[in-house]
Amino acid sequence: MTSLTTGRAFRKRLLPLIGLAAAVFFLLASPQGDAAAHANLSRAEPAPNSELPDSPERIVLWFSEGIEPDLADIRVLNAQGDSVDNDDVSTQGNPVESVFVSLPTLENGTYTVSWANVSTVDGHRVRGSFLFSVGEPISGELDLPAQSAISNPQEPYLRWFVLLGALSLAGGLVLELAVWRPVSSGFSGGLLSAILSRRVGWLYLGGMIVLGVSSVGQLLSQSGSTFDVSWVGAIGDPLSDTLKTDWGHSWLWRAGFFVVLAVALVVRYVRRSAVLESSGVVDPVERDYAAYTALGASLLVLVPITLVSHAGATPDLAFPAQLSDFFHLIGAAIWAGGLFHLALAILPVLRRVESVDRREFLTEAIPRFSVVAIIGAAVLAVSGVFSAWAQVTTIPSLGVPYGITLIVKLAVIVPLLVLALVNHRWIRGRLSRDDNASRWLTRTVIGETTIAIFVLLLAGLMTSMEPARQVAAREGRGLPDGFVDDTISENVAIVVAVEPAKTGRNQLRVTLTDRRGVPVTDATDVRVRLSFLEQDLGELPIPLENAGDGVWILDDALIALVGVWQVEADVMRLSGFDARAAFRFEVLAGAGSNSDAIQPDKNLGQVLLGAEIALIGVVLLSVGVPLGGWYERRGALFMGPGTAAGAVGAGLIVWVQFFAPVSIGEQTNPFVPNDESISIGQMAYAAVCASCHGDGGGGDGPSAESLYPSPASLPVHVPLHTQGELFEIIRVGVVGTAMLPVSEALSDDETWHLINYIRTLEDPELR
Repeated sequence: MTSLTTGRAFRKRLLPLIGLAAAVFFLLASPQGDAAAHANLSRAEPAPNSELPDSPERIVLWFSEGIEPDLADIRVLNAQGDSVDNDDVSTQGNPVESVFVSLPTLENGTYTVSWANVSTVDGHRVRGSFLFSVGEPISGELDLPAQSAISNPQEPYLRWFVLLGALSLAGGLVLELAVWRPVSSGFSGGLLSAILSRRVGWLYLGGMIVLGVSSVGQLLSQSGSTFDVSWVGAIGDPLSDTLKTDWGHSWLWRAGFFVVLAVALVVRYVRRSAVLESSGVVDPVERDYAAYTALGASLLVLVPITLVSHAGATPDLAFPAQLSDFFHLIGAAIWAGGLFHLALAILPVLRRVESVDRREFLTEAIPRFSVVAIIGAAVLAVSGVFSAWAQVTTIPSLGVPYGITLIVKLAVIVPLLVLALVNHRWIRGRLSRDDNASRWLTRTVIGETTIAIFVLLLAGLMTSMEPARQVAAREGRGLPDGFVDDTISENVAIVVAVEPAKTGRNQLRVTLTDRRGVPVTDATDVRVRLSFLEQDLGELPIPLENAGDGVWILDDALIALVGVWQVEADVMRLSGFDARAAFRFEVLAGAGSNSDAIQPDKNLGQVLLGAEIALIGVVLLSVGVPLGGWYERRGALFMGPGTAAGAVGAGLIVWVQFFAPVSIGEQTNPFVPNDESISIGQMAYAAVCASCHGDGGGGDGPSAESLYPSPASLPVHVPLHTQGELFEIIRVGVVGTAMLPVSEALSDDETWHLINYIRTLEDPELR
């Protein structure tokens, strides 16, 4: 009865503590913003390796995540290495994601842009450079050193020790309050409880020392790395300035929770020592507020650790990734942290106990630990899937150092799971009758602990590396090398190619053949229109040169912006059967500055988070059912949170799929203006617009004479508006005119198709 009562008390107090940790997580996570872990160059104006006819007014750099404004720097150097900028570096955005410096009028020549920054998320300092030229081709090449996978060689080990200390403290407190304390009081007159308490107290002290020393080491290392000084040289202004950064604020929060944890453990030690001296026995049922305060503080220590990891820097998914990473650390603490204490405290102490008592203790304690470990391992697994997807995203990204380390980590976890399965399925059932089983349990737990420590080392390496998707994007892994697509229009096969489809000068090639592959040579003119879909830059038809055999070419097409572009090709033929094609393609940055070209999908990420929360709910329900489900109080303590988690996860999935608002932004037309779209738009035009605007859009329809003011000529007015503006005009009408809303006559999709059609109308006077 004592064990059951204490177990209930533990579960009653554990849920509020997790809730407190979650509340602090929500509070601290919200200001972090969106980012991408290591603030690398995403794009620049002028673009890297660009050849400019005239001197630019300024250099603007955009980075893949927020940066510290006071630690950002840009220098523009001439061929002699002299600085030629105006030394007025400024920043934009909140959080800052772009930096610029103004320039005087530059002479013709080649220039180097050198930049440096410090991430607001993980505190990493990143440097880079690229070339551009004015008035002449770029002379020479910039020899960029290979970027190390780990920018600070001490960082992986410091992170490793931080994880070891933090997880051992949280996991040890969970193990104490849920397993060994309620079980041990009934053995050897309470002596076992006293011995375990002292042994575990030393482990807590060791965990505090490891966590405290490694945290101070992280601060000194971070300060030294940021300001290019030694650890000793970092003491003073560099350390003070580091604490003023976002990384420093997270460190201070961790330090505050560490102090609370230390005070709670000291109070717990003093109080328990007094009780042991007076009675020699610790009552497991008695409320131990110091222990529960320590547990809450140990969970809160995990929050700032999450905020300075890659999770806090996932584009458009920072908060879901942080929440998933917080679950991941809690799962690791429950499982791995519990293993540390089981291997280093409980099992060694049991060697001094009579075999009968040892078997009886393990028979009751190990099933309790199995429940705790299963929950921790399951939470660790489901949250790990989200984290791996968020930081790797694509299969080719597994070939970079982060991805390779992840594969090694997963491979190392396999024997850990095998040992856990052996304990659960084979050894646990023999503990009550075979004393050899306890010896085998000791060996397997030591094996699990050793592997878990190595896994944490790999985790420290991974969190010190640049995310796989960023490195893969810069190296072009899995990204298209140029753009090629084809379609058939008016029995003409039109192939459009853009090479290299990166910022700078591109070649645009249109190849025309019939259905048999024979070149179409009766084309009199081929023109293309390039338009940037992420903002309105205007568009003009550009004629291509006939290279013969149905091939038309535009050399030196200058594409200056990274993002999604649309190319439309109009083919005029002697036969009168004109053809057209339209495609969309993504332009990447040149010179290896594509750090954010591979990004996790926001909607998919929200769905995965919902699935993760729902699966955690399923795990809790699967634990609660064998404990009596809703009919037993101990089962209900798992069934309630499990049901809530399942409902929240399922609700999030449903919300994302059916109710989440879709941001149109600049209201980019979602449909490529191909033959199918234009055909649908033409039918919509005939049904809704032709009576006023006429068949050709000239404003001369059958109803035009009775309208005031007269309907506009579409070939004249449509080019004056963006597609987003046209969408609003058609949907809501124009006040004071006969242009009425058509929202009831046409769906949104039909309206976009209509826009594609009216953009093909030509003024007869200009034909």
